[in-house]
Amino acid sequence: MADQPEFRRVAVIGVGLIGGSFGMALRNRGLADEVVGVGRNEGRLQRAVELGAVDSWTLDLREGVTGADLVYFATPVGMVIDFMTQALPFVAADCIITDAGSTKAEICACADELVGDRAMFVGGHPMAGSEEAGVEAAGGDLFEGTTYVLTPTSATRPEAVEKMRHVAQGIGARVLVMDPGAHDKCVAVISHFPHLMAAALVLLAEQESERNPHLFDLVAGSFRDMTRVAGSPPILWRDICMSNVNAVSEAASEFGRLVDQAVELMQAGDARSLEDWFAGAKSVRDSIYRGDG
Repeated sequence: MADQPEFRRVAVIGVGLIGGSFGMALRNRGLADEVVGVGRNEGRLQRAVELGAVDSWTLDLREGVTGADLVYFATPVGMVIDFMTQALPFVAADCIITDAGSTKAEICACADELVGDRAMFVGGHPMAGSEEAGVEAAGGDLFEGTTYVLTPTSATRPEAVEKMRHVAQGIGARVLVMDPGAHDKCVAVISHFPHLMAAALVLLAEQESERNPHLFDLVAGSFRDMTRVAGSPPILWRDICMSNVNAVSEAASEFGRLVDQAVELMQAGDARSLEDWFAGAKSVRDSIYRGDG
């Protein structure tokens, strides 16, 4: 528990998996006196109270953000700026505004222009989540041991970065400060394109099953593991990919080049080089996850 709360009143806009988990983490660790959930569905917000994600809720954005010293936007990326625009007239000048969007360049550029001196904005992205959605999937320990990215720009006030650094560390995360554009290129490779690839693999299997009806009878662990994220909410991933289209497209192009490289080795009958291709990938993966087991 914190010696004294970081915030008096926190408004969480969008109390789903991430927003709900953030609210739970703040409340469990004594980092906020009050957490208010703001959304559009009364039943879901009431459920958030029952699960301990928020202390109270409102359907009125103005009511939710008034008096808050932290406003946390945990909506889908395509809705962040719209909600921020609506909330800004009612936000105090010393309030910190942040978001949990999976892409940062577009949101940070728009937010810097919108916010100005009206409040303190710093972009954020907790590298935590699940293919499940909704506050029912939330947990106060979701951020434990994960990386929480902060993406300040030249317009970001240093005190906002430090405050969010303390909060992220307070909920158990490691903080990494990155340029918004560099962040988007990285997550395109390790998150956004893999979702695209998983969905494409499922569609490929469905297409092949029309010719071979027993295909899904053969499904085992590797297919399940590689396609797990294809079960994520389609609207969420539509918005993420559309807001990071250039970086995702570059990742897809480079992935295609690497796959073509392996196919060419197979077609040339070059077993030794194909083994080296697989060995290179294994070596990199082993170095990333060494010690996990």
